[in-house]
Amino acid sequence: MEKTPGKVHSINFDSEILNDTYEIQYYLPKNFSDLYKHHVIITFDSQDFFKYGQIERAYEKLYQEGTVERAVIVGMPYPSVEWREDHFNPNGDYHEDLVAFVSRELITWIDKTFPTLKVGTSRLLMGESYAGSAAFSVALQYPSTFSQAVAFSPYVDDAFIDKFKSQPGLINLNLYHTIGLEEDDFTTISGNRADFLTPNRRLNEFLEYEPLEYQYHELDGGHIWKTWKPEIKGILKQYLS
Repeated sequence: MEKTPGKVHSINFDSEILNDTYEIQYYLPKNFSDLYKHHVIITFDSQDFFKYGQIERAYEKLYQEGTVERAVIVGMPYPSVEWREDHFNPNGDYHEDLVAFVSRELITWIDKTFPTLKVGTSRLLMGESYAGSAAFSVALQYPSTFSQAVAFSPYVDDAFIDKFKSQPGLINLNLYHTIGLEEDDFTTISGNRADFLTPNRRLNEFLEYEPLEYQYHELDGGHIWKTWKPEIKGILKQYLS
């Protein structure tokens, strides 16, 4: 596989858990060297994190400033809107398979392929919308393996909140949670009307009193990358410094 620094690469990953082959993207920073251990950032909807969030550019700028440590970025793009809903949506038919894939097959491949720190506090999950729900879901079910997660405007319902309420390992988590103030009535990528603001506020009302590291921010803007992108630089500084 290709390991040219400073480029986004992709491979076809054969998953036994998902029973299919999927594209996995990865970015090796310009300073990449097998001689050093790296943090791991895993992004869901990774093609959007690279194209619209420009996460690799934010990382490189911060590293040049000396404010973040070494990290590799690995991502799961979505092959279709339907696949995204089936896998990233916490109510999707294959969501639990997706969680198992990330926590078993994907992280095993990452740790074997790249020089990583191999502890939960050196791994950061990131996602937006359904992909944000996936980031929280993986961390929630495997808090020792993935103790850090960021969700921009995740899909939340009562069943998802109940998963948090029934998780005894919340104390291990460090979560960053945002929602846009214009997300009380908008059209989703599937063309449906939705209110994300109200249920995200309910999730915050529960988590703000729980024994975990947790940040919640209501942002000016809607369910778009214009709202989420400005958050990335501060998040990388927080989790990689």
